[in-house]
Amino acid sequence: MFWNLVRYEFKNINKWYLALYGAVLAISVLIGIFISSLSPSYNPDNTGYLIFFLILVFGGLSVTLWIATIFLIIRRFKGSVYDRQGYLTLTLPVSEHQIITAKLFSALVWSILSYIVFILSILIIIFLTPIEKDFTSLYNFISPYLSHGGLYAVSLLVSSISWILSIYLAISIGQLFNEYRTAMGILAYIVIAIVIGYITFFLRIENDFHTMIGVEILRDLVLATIYYLGTYYILKNKVNLQ
Repeated sequence: MFWNLVRYEFKNINKWYLALYGAVLAISVLIGIFISSLSPSYNPDNTGYLIFFLILVFGGLSVTLWIATIFLIIRRFKGSVYDRQGYLTLTLPVSEHQIITAKLFSALVWSILSYIVFILSILIIIFLTPIEKDFTSLYNFISPYLSHGGLYAVSLLVSSISWILSIYLAISIGQLFNEYRTAMGILAYIVIAIVIGYITFFLRIENDFHTMIGVEILRDLVLATIYYLGTYYILKNKVNLQ
């Protein structure tokens, strides 16, 4: 039944999310082609302007994907659990654990897809720009970090899970109120973020890279567990559907 829930999650994703990812990649190609068309009259003195333009583009793409991903995560969880569709979801022959994990799995997939699309968009623009590319220097710059690629991947995965579950907990806290549920959910998320940020700031460890990443992974695992259990408790005992 778990995989049926997962398939249902992907089946009910609006096509405009996929269209957005395609649009981002298409825009990246157009931008790269536009900049490369300037190559016949390319002036090295204008490199700064091109770099500034690229930074603005990267920022715009990043914000667009970030907002779309957050909206998708919130909409799929809140809409199918705590809104009208929740009556159907909560009457299915599945446990609360299965509901949460199915939502989490699909949200994680979309988050990873957003990362991939963003990275691809950056690579497309970089490879199509007329700016001289010194790949040897670039490799020498990033090579020290490549050996830690596995740790980066694990850290990104765990932090993404923790982040998604924090959103679920904030939404669940917000639905405990009879009025202003969205506002209370946002407030709950802000409070959670402030508390975690405060604790992280005063418990930070300045040590070697492996130790810092290990501590961050452990911290995110603990937080993810807390967020998950909090969401599960509310979903199990405190559901107040509208």
